Amino acid sequence: MQDGLIQFLGSLAAIVALVLIARWLRLGGTARIANEAEARELADNAVCGFDPIEIDLDAAGAGALLQDSEGRIMLLAPHGMHFSARLLTSAATTDVDGEILVVRTGERWVSPARLRLNQNAGYWSDAIAALD
Repeated sequence: MQDGLIQFLGSLAAIVALVLIARWLRLGGTARIANEAEARELADNAVCGFDPIEIDLDAAGAGALLQDSEGRIMLLAPHGMHFSARLLTSAATTDVDGEILVVRTGERWVSPARLRLNQNAGYWSDAIAALD
């Protein structure tokens, strides 16, 4: 009986230690874009020289749409604890549901992004539809 209790307490202590290490390393959780400056940095890291003139962040920071002076549109969408960046093409499609914009990149391995853009969802839907 005593050996079983010692083994149980040892296992419990190891699990607690692993949870604390995961928190200290900031593993898990969800990725968020805090502000436009961070969105600019993510876009430039993905495509060197991408300088957005229009940026719209998801209300919860769960993604962003950016447009540069050349008319290119970039989607920043969560991918685990990071963000993936996609330059949208004419294959991209959108659906507007109130203030939520659903963006499909046209790449079958990329899931649709749902962005809460408030009143700007219609603008982005039109801009994406106009890509050639």
